[in-house]
Amino acid sequence: MGCEEEGGLSRGPLRSFKYVPFRFFWFASLASIVSFFMSTIARGWLVLDITDSAFMVTSINAIGLLPTLGLSLYGGVIADRMERKFILIVSDIVSFLTIFPLVILLITDKVELWHIFALTLIHGSSFAIAMPSRASLVSNLVPGGYMSSAVALYTTIFSAGQMVAPGIAGYLINSYGMVTPFATSASILIPSVIMLMKVQPYFVTEKVHSISDSIIGSIIEGLAYVRDHSVLLGLILMGVAATVFAWPFQTLLPVFARDVLGVGAAGLGWMGAMSGAGSITGSITIASLNNLKSVKILMLTGSITLGFLIILFAISRDYFVSRVILFGVGFCFQIFMTSNFTFVQLIAPDHIKGRVLSIRMIAFGLSPFGMLILGLGSEFLGPVVATTITATVSIILLASIIFFVSGLFSLDRYVKDLK
Repeated sequence: MGCEEEGGLSRGPLRSFKYVPFRFFWFASLASIVSFFMSTIARGWLVLDITDSAFMVTSINAIGLLPTLGLSLYGGVIADRMERKFILIVSDIVSFLTIFPLVILLITDKVELWHIFALTLIHGSSFAIAMPSRASLVSNLVPGGYMSSAVALYTTIFSAGQMVAPGIAGYLINSYGMVTPFATSASILIPSVIMLMKVQPYFVTEKVHSISDSIIGSIIEGLAYVRDHSVLLGLILMGVAATVFAWPFQTLLPVFARDVLGVGAAGLGWMGAMSGAGSITGSITIASLNNLKSVKILMLTGSITLGFLIILFAISRDYFVSRVILFGVGFCFQIFMTSNFTFVQLIAPDHIKGRVLSIRMIAFGLSPFGMLILGLGSEFLGPVVATTITATVSIILLASIIFFVSGLFSLDRYVKDLK
C-alpha cells in the first residue's frame, strides 16, 4: 500500500498504528520503559535515603547505564543475527528478576546498599543488550513508507515513560512507602511479555552475512561502517555530547527536589512529569512535521537550546518556574533525540542497522562518566554550580560538532538522495 510523501517524510504521524504488530510492540515497549524509569527513580530515592549523598545517587544511575558502553555493541550483533522479538522477551523476564528481589528485601527490612548496586548492574546489562533489538525491530513491523511515523511513535515511548514513571514513583513513595514502586515496576513487565509474544514482524529483510562470522569481527565491521560514514558519525557524536554532559543532570533531580527547592518526593514526581510532558510534546512536534528540512533545523537548534535551559533550571529557586523550565528541557531534549534517531534509522541499511544503532547507544554507555563527574562536582561545588558547568560544556561541544562535521547542515538533502 502506497503512501504520499513530502520532503522525505510520510504524512500522518499515527499511520503506523494501523499495523497490529506495531501496536503490540509499542504498548509492550511502553510498559517495559515505564518499568525501567520507575525503578530508576525509586532506586535513586532509596539510595538517597540510605546514604544522604548526591554522589551515591548519581553512582547508582551510572551503574545502571554503564553496561551500555560495552554490551550494546554485543546487543547490536545479536540484533542482526537473532530474532529480535525473542531478545526483548528474555530481557523483560530478566528485568523482572532484578526488580522483584528488592520488594522482598524491603519487606523483610534486609536491603543493603550492595544489593541495590548488584541488581541495578544486572538490570542495566539486560537493558543494554536488548535496546539495539528494540530499536531495530521498528523497521520490521511497518513498510518503508511508514518508517518516519513509526520512528517518531517509538521515541514517544521514552517520553511517555519519562513523564508517567516519575509521577507514579513519587506518588507511591510519598503515599505508601518504598515497596510499592518496585512492586508496580515489576508487575507491569508481565503484560509486556504477553504482548511481545503476539508480535509478528510485517517486514523482515533477509539477513546479510557479515564479512566476519565472529562477534568481534561483526562489531569491528559496524564500527568501520560508521567511521567511514561522516554523516552517521556526526549524528552519533552529537548524541554522545548531549547524553554525557546535558542529560545526566536529571539524575540530580532528587537532590534539587529535596535540597534546592525543598519539595520532597511528591515534588520530585511532578518535576519528572513536567520534563516528560515536554518530551511528549517534542515527539509529537517532530512526528507532525511534513519535511525533513524542518526536522533538521529543530534538531540542530534544539540541541544548543537544551544546554541554556538546563543552566536556567540550575539557578532557579522557584518551584513553579523550575517546572516550566523542565518542560522546555524535556521538549528540546526529545526534539533532538527523536530527530537524531530518525535520521540514523533512515540512513542505516537494515542488515547492519542493529550494529549502527548499538554504536549510537554507546552515548548512553558513556553517560555514567558524565553522571560521576556531575556527582563529584556536586559534592565539592554543590549541584547548582556543577550542573551549570556541565551544561556549558554540552553547548560548546554540540556547537563545535555542528559547525565542523561535514554533512549535518544538509541532512535532509542527503536522505532524499538515498531514496
